[in-house]
Amino acid sequence: MSAAGEGDAVARARAFVLAQGDALQRARANALFAADERNTVCALLGAIADAKSAATAIAVLDAIGVRRGADVERAVAILSAAQRDDGSWSLGDGPDEGDEAARVVTTAQIAGHLAKTSCARPKVLRAAGAFLAAHWGPELVQGGDPQAIAGLAQWYANTNDELSDAALQWCGRELERGFRSGAIDALATARVFTLCDAQAVPGARLAADEVVLSLMAAQSSDGSFGPAPAPLPARVEATLDALAALQRLAPRKRAEFMS
Repeated sequence: MSAAGEGDAVARARAFVLAQGDALQRARANALFAADERNTVCALLGAIADAKSAATAIAVLDAIGVRRGADVERAVAILSAAQRDDGSWSLGDGPDEGDEAARVVTTAQIAGHLAKTSCARPKVLRAAGAFLAAHWGPELVQGGDPQAIAGLAQWYANTNDELSDAALQWCGRELERGFRSGAIDALATARVFTLCDAQAVPGARLAADEVVLSLMAAQSSDGSFGPAPAPLPARVEATLDALAALQRLAPRKRAEFMS
């Protein structure tokens, strides 16, 4: 993989977000390159007042490497208070409210982010793990749902759960199957790697370099990622995800990012 080519892809993606994004999106793009810009993101997040905004905030902060501090603690506290008695989460009237499989995915996504913070209480994580263990089955990922694969892979990659090895093997195999067949695109594949903080996913014969090359090939001429017919805000979000992957998947970049 050419460092120059990767650098050009990063520069064009960043330029697209800075030109088309709102203030928070621009700050997020800058924070991927400069740690001192992370405070700007925290200031622009706005009120973290309910579980939905807390879940969004903790995902945004995780993406730029913020896993401790007052904003993270507030989001973690709100999410901990919103956890259901069975250890799961449901965010309002979304698809996870009446759909158990969707609630499993939502729970894995939230718990995976919580597991990467320094302030999540062990009993909250244990309860989430028990819920996910009770509902785990290969069929959750065998359909090739990239959100299910990403959520469950993130959780099991960041916890010392007795199901971690087996679940990650299933996630990895289905991720590779979807990637090779074209059912899961390069951006969705890269999201799994970045959420897992990994250069490889167990079960997947995929290296980070291969994913990055495919991601670069999917970049539009204007520097953006995501389907061109999609609304501009969605394309900016997709480009931010791609930018994070391009910045973090190289081992040297990950070391710099987490410093």
